[in-house]
Amino acid sequence: MRAIVIYATCEGQTERIAKRIAKVMTDQGVPTDTFDVTRRHVHELAVDSYDAVVLGSSLHYAEHDPRIAWCIRENRRLLRELPTAFFSVSLGIISEHYKDRVEAEWLAESFLRDEDFVPSRHACFAGALRYSKYGWLKKHLMQWIAEKAGNKTNTDCDYEFTDWNAVEAFAEEFANFVHRCRKETRPGLKPIEVRKPYRECVVRSTECSATSPGCTCDPESPTGESEECSGDSATCDGKCCQTLASE
Repeated sequence: MRAIVIYATCEGQTERIAKRIAKVMTDQGVPTDTFDVTRRHVHELAVDSYDAVVLGSSLHYAEHDPRIAWCIRENRRLLRELPTAFFSVSLGIISEHYKDRVEAEWLAESFLRDEDFVPSRHACFAGALRYSKYGWLKKHLMQWIAEKAGNKTNTDCDYEFTDWNAVEAFAEEFANFVHRCRKETRPGLKPIEVRKPYRECVVRSTECSATSPGCTCDPESPTGESEECSGDSATCDGKCCQTLASE
């Protein structure tokens, strides 16, 4: 059993969250890899090699990363059969304004609806302000957004708002869910029907007798007279045939 966290990060906070989730899941008995779609080509992904998938994206300018959307679309059928989780990272989720918090959650849910993706678990986490990694324009824009949300900040410092206890609780609960899925019987599976063996003739001739229903020809066998039958073989119009179990 193995899982993977596929994520898209800009300044690195989503990556930190993804790696913390992977570590907690590994500690809970679900070995978990990480894959950053911003550094590696998404075509390198082999999602079908995993038993559980977590997807995560930062939310910038009301949009989630399109590469995560691509991963969902390309693997939609498989994702519907596996335990899955999704997390969104933004600053809006910690705004002092109720409207901003609702909008952050709505944007995450809207993204999932647009991609026709219903994960087993999903969550929204607060990100960080990495002023040291921003250009001049983005630095002042992010400062304005932070102040609008009620967080006065100094552009000379970096700020982290992630609730790590919430991240670890999310990862631990999902790991437990994956374990439960492994133990439970998949719904809708029917017991395997066991049928009794039947006799099927493999005739050593290129033609079967019309009087021998059920006989089948073996084109690769040489023509000629019947051979002596032995073991589980029987005769069919004087030809030698074998008893085969149905498949």
